[in-house]
Amino acid sequence: MKTELISISPAGTGMDKALELTEKTGAFCGLDHKSALRLRLLSEEVIELMRSFTDELRGDFWLEAKDNVVEIHLKTEIPMDLKTKKELIAVSSSGKNAAAKGFMGKIREMISTATLPDDPETKAMTDQALGLMSLGCQMGSYSGSYSWSMSSYVASIEKASETKTDAQEAKDELEKSIVANLADDVTVHIVNSDVEIAIYKSF
Repeated sequence: MKTELISISPAGTGMDKALELTEKTGAFCGLDHKSALRLRLLSEEVIELMRSFTDELRGDFWLEAKDNVVEIHLKTEIPMDLKTKKELIAVSSSGKNAAAKGFMGKIREMISTATLPDDPETKAMTDQALGLMSLGCQMGSYSGSYSWSMSSYVASIEKASETKTDAQEAKDELEKSIVANLADDVTVHIVNSDVEIAIYKSF
């Protein structure tokens, strides 16, 4: 089962409809109150992630359900350049990229970096900014194609946490994250500036 598409804007337009659609999907799947609440929390998290980029962003939200797995999807276009990225960094009072704190903040940073134009000026920034998040990445057949999964990231962090301090910090972030604790997996697929985020939850 695949639901209708709901258009969402950073101003909040469509958010109520998206959450209502989430609740309807939960009811369709026969989820109890606790499970339905978890599904709503995951929808809220992915919507807030999209809203954190730019006031002009628009996204399509939908859910898919098959057997005992519900998928939450959000697809959008993020036309990123160095100027826009610097503006994202400047939103914090310190002028540093405070938004990259926490697990979802790291995903936001990864997306904003991976959608930068593929040129020598941004290549070094991409490699440096991805940091440990690159452990969950797979590059596509050409430079504009990019895939990341939480399951691969978590497995790599588990292996590296005994030897790397930053890996242990990343593990701590995962333990504190609503999404990492509730979702079975999170995937990010990027082709140039087109970004699709999917959260998978089994019940």
